[in-house]
Amino acid sequence: MIGPLLILCIWGYTLSADVTVVGRRGNFTVLQCGEDPGGEIVGVIWKIHHMNNSRCLFSYGAHMRGGPQIYNNCSTRMTFTNRTLTIHNTQISDGGNFTCELSSTGGTFFYTTILQVLAQPSVSLDINSDGSPECRAIGGFPAAEISWIPSSDDINTTEMEALDDTWTVISTYKSDRDMVVTCLVSHPTFVNVWSQSIVSPVETKWELIWSLVGFAIFLFIALCIVYWNQKKIRTCSKKSLNTSPPQQVDGIAEETQEFEPYATYTQRENVVYWGTLKVTRLN
Repeated sequence: MIGPLLILCIWGYTLSADVTVVGRRGNFTVLQCGEDPGGEIVGVIWKIHHMNNSRCLFSYGAHMRGGPQIYNNCSTRMTFTNRTLTIHNTQISDGGNFTCELSSTGGTFFYTTILQVLAQPSVSLDINSDGSPECRAIGGFPAAEISWIPSSDDINTTEMEALDDTWTVISTYKSDRDMVVTCLVSHPTFVNVWSQSIVSPVETKWELIWSLVGFAIFLFIALCIVYWNQKKIRTCSKKSLNTSPPQQVDGIAEETQEFEPYATYTQRENVVYWGTLKVTRLN
C-alpha cells in the first residue's frame, strides 16, 4: 500500500479523506470538489456511484476545441459551476459516493464525498379498526424507529418500502388493561423525539358499550311512550264512536212506542172478527 501512495505523490496526485454531506429530499444539495488548488483549473471529473448501484459521469473540460465543454450522463437536475456540483430537487436515489478528480496547473487532486439524503416522515397516532393504538411513520428515509411506554411483549411493528425509496413503519400496541400508552418516534430529521399519548382500547370499548346501552334504553322508552299514546288515542276514538249514535236509536225507539198501541188494537180487533165469524157458521 505504501508503494502506490509514493508513486501517486511523485506524479502529483493528492488524496483526501472522505467527506459526508447530508441533504434533504426536495431541497438542493451542494457538493464541493475539494479546496481551491491555487491554480488554473484544467478539468473536473465527477464519478458518481448511487446507492441503487447505478453509475454516471459528469465532466468539465476548460480547454477544449470550441471552448469549455461539459459532459453529463447523470440527471439533468445536476449543474456544475467552477468546482461546485449542485443537485436540484434532491431525491433519495441521488445518495451515494461522489468521487471528484480535479486537474489544475498545480496538480491533480482526488476527493470523495458521501451524500446521504434524508426524508422526514409524517407521524400519527390513532385507534385502528381493530380498536388498538396504532402509531405510523410514513414516507421517511431512513426508516423511523418506534417505541412505546409502557413497553409490552404484544407489539406488532412492520416496515414497508415504497417506490420512491421511502419507508413506512406501522406499530400496533395491544393491551387488555385500562391504561394510557405513549408512542415515541425517533428519526434523524427530528430535533427531538416525537411523542404522543392515547387512551388504551379497553376504556374506549367500554365507553362505546355504555353509549350503546344508553341509546338502547332511550329508544325503548321513546317507543313505549309512542305506543301508550297511540293506545290512548284508539280508546278515545272508540268511546266517541259508541256515544254518538244513541240519539238516532232513541228516536227510532220513540216512534216504535208510538206505533205499538195501534198495532195491538188492530190485532185484537181481528181476533174478535174471526171469533164472530166462526159462531155464525155453526148456527
